[in-house]
Amino acid sequence: MKQLKKFNIDEAASKGIASEEIKLFLSQNSNGFLFQKVVERARQYSDLAIYYLEASYICEEIAVLGKVKSFEIDWKSGYHPIAQFVIVPKKLEELQELLYEISQALAGEHQDEFWWPESLEEYQENIKKRKLKFPELADDYFANLINGAYNEYESDYDNPEEFRSNILKQNPEHLFGFWKCMYSDTIQQDFYVSSESWIIPPQSDFKKILKKHSSIEKFSFDVGSLFSLNGNYFVISNNYVLAISFTSLAKAYQCISHVFNEETSFYQHHNWLYHFNNTSEVYISDFAGFIQFIVNGYKVILWDQYKLNFNEINLLNKDAAIIFRTTSALIGLKENISCDWSQIDDESFEELCYDLIYYNPIFDNKTIRKMGKSRSRDGGRDIVVYTQERIGNKPEKFIFQCKLIKSNSSLTATKVLDISDIIEQYEADGYGIFTSAVIDSTLFDKIDKIASRRQLKTALSSKYELERDLSMLPQLKDRYFK
Repeated sequence: MKQLKKFNIDEAASKGIASEEIKLFLSQNSNGFLFQKVVERARQYSDLAIYYLEASYICEEIAVLGKVKSFEIDWKSGYHPIAQFVIVPKKLEELQELLYEISQALAGEHQDEFWWPESLEEYQENIKKRKLKFPELADDYFANLINGAYNEYESDYDNPEEFRSNILKQNPEHLFGFWKCMYSDTIQQDFYVSSESWIIPPQSDFKKILKKHSSIEKFSFDVGSLFSLNGNYFVISNNYVLAISFTSLAKAYQCISHVFNEETSFYQHHNWLYHFNNTSEVYISDFAGFIQFIVNGYKVILWDQYKLNFNEINLLNKDAAIIFRTTSALIGLKENISCDWSQIDDESFEELCYDLIYYNPIFDNKTIRKMGKSRSRDGGRDIVVYTQERIGNKPEKFIFQCKLIKSNSSLTATKVLDISDIIEQYEADGYGIFTSAVIDSTLFDKIDKIASRRQLKTALSSKYELERDLSMLPQLKDRYFK
């Protein structure tokens, strides 16, 4: 198949492309070409929001003049992400004129200096009313606007309350970090998103939204409950104890109460936790991929949570006599969930780790790569996988190392070398370890320092986490242990 020619609007602007050159390009590529718009990087969120707004506007305007397909944001192209799609032009003269006008505006050479800012302003005012072909770009615009640009705009006001009051009047959900997802019109299902959670109204199809926009097609739930201990907040079920962000949950609850139900703030309740547990339902999905709260019929999907490891549950167990029975079961005091690790070899252990990642909905199992044979010279990289893509969050690359230890010794820092080199070499966003041993404090300290320095996410599973996970996957456990 012949490779399509590309038309990069930013390159056209920088080269000062002539209208006749565009006409020639379109005539030679009337069967289709790859249109590209660079999303410029920026130090300030306000600038980044504008760059995404520009990209959204340009791509939407171009798409109207042809048949489009295969849209993507290319993150592999270097420092700048590129929005691109294939277009088969239908209105050549109009497309020629528009491409020329936009290239002139981007170069600062447009004959009408007000055309570009006025066009962007009009698009910005009407963006929520339009049915967009590329809602991803609009969602990225709102993500940067709400999560950063608003703070910069607010600093320009002598009275910050005036700014917040304006937001509350125009887009009240923005004040709590949410915006109506621009995919809503595409699938005719309203839902609201933030960088941490989603809100799905009662009339919307929860399963359809989750399948379409998180790649999670099948899931089951554990019934959970919310509790607070020593200033921290947790969700507990028969199989998990998860630490959650109170701020994330509070924003969602406030948005539902204040914006959708027009009720008073739940901060005004003398005991909000009692009120919450008596008016809400809590569920934990498989592998703790997400937590679902049902509040007045609205479903809140909380994505950012932390599964406590064995040592953390053990400490919690000592401090919380009220939940001793459940936490004791989770750390194996009541039920023998141990595995005989002497039954498997290095290759089988890596396959077991592969399966655990495969069935974990946090990760996109289509992206898993098991690198070479066990103990091979693969730079210590055993398994590579990307997280699921979510709205406003690009997939993150994780590198997992698998360390089978059959003796009673622990996994120390001296047994896991070159972690920083591996992370840097493969440009990983996250690093994880699977081991059949106890993880020594020296290794925890080493990884914590690296993670703090690089802003790296970690996923560490010692024998305790592995055995607990396998106890909830009996078929998988039976496959590897007699």
